[in-house]
Amino acid sequence: MVTQEMLRMIFKTVKISDFKPPEDVKESAVIVPFLELNKTWHLIFEKKVKDNSKHAGQVAFPGGSKDKEDKNLIETAIRETCEEIDVCKDELEILGKIKPTITLKTNFIIYPFAAIVKKYPPYKINKSEVEKLIFVPLEYLIKSYPFPRKSYMFNGKKIETLIIEFEGETIWGATARILNNFITLFK
Repeated sequence: MVTQEMLRMIFKTVKISDFKPPEDVKESAVIVPFLELNKTWHLIFEKKVKDNSKHAGQVAFPGGSKDKEDKNLIETAIRETCEEIDVCKDELEILGKIKPTITLKTNFIIYPFAAIVKKYPPYKINKSEVEKLIFVPLEYLIKSYPFPRKSYMFNGKKIETLIIEFEGETIWGATARILNNFITLFK
């Protein structure tokens, strides 16, 4: 059974080697939010609204593009999380970094930061960006590993990607790769 102390220790020991991204990628950052509900750890995902944006309809971690005003990427991740799901700086305990990943189609590099969420639902989601929140038990993700690689249809295109399915929702692409980069720490 995963405890709060285990989470702190796991992410304290993660070492991320210096990573120099290609110059033409756009920087973004996300919070990988851990929330304890009913004595069970969950990860909070958001399902993006179906609009004309690049990641419309996808299941993702809260976060987004770095703004010029952001001092650093952790500030980006926290600002975006606050804007999207109303979980703000004082309601997060940042645990550490997770290996960055580059999106394969939209030219972003995503810097993930693990965090314990100290605020309990319900959250006031930004309806212009987020359709709904999905709370996935950490144990479910651990038991689902290794994640299968499958074909997935998105916007009429067939993509080979890691797939995690939960209650009718599909986690794939960069979000699945981020999960893949740290879920082994719990094995």
